[in-house]
Amino acid sequence: MPRQQRMDEEHAPVDAAPMWLHRSVAPKLHLTAKSCRAFFEERLAESGTTFAVWTVLATLKMEGPMIQRALAWHLNIEGPTLSRHLESMERRGLVVRKRTDADRRAAAVELTQEGERMYARIEKVAIEGQREMLQGFSDKDIELLNGLLDRLLGNVGSD
Repeated sequence: MPRQQRMDEEHAPVDAAPMWLHRSVAPKLHLTAKSCRAFFEERLAESGTTFAVWTVLATLKMEGPMIQRALAWHLNIEGPTLSRHLESMERRGLVVRKRTDADRRAAAVELTQEGERMYARIEKVAIEGQREMLQGFSDKDIELLNGLLDRLLGNVGSD
């Protein structure tokens, strides 16, 4: 048997997986999330920023100033990871952290004027990126997709 044919046969997929595995959404969701994030990261990089910066700016814009612990919860990231992002963003003048009167250990995070300007600039990139990602989807499709994803998140206990 020729060498190439043997190699092809050795690496040929074996369809021994049970039917439920063929219908599993978890691998597809993982691949979709990873691909969409990479797609979005690429567009943000072209604008001189990162997904992490965008999510902090967008959360503070939507929710307003909040303590660092609440921001970490909203972003579903660990406190030390958020602290690193915020330190960098503070150096760039995008956010400011202020100690609260109620709890001197807690720092309230808020956007600066420069953070507001960056948000406005990146918002256009986010809107265009979403438009590209959802090309070919109707408004009804998007509403259905959002509803299904919300139900799925509810089923797995994510907030």
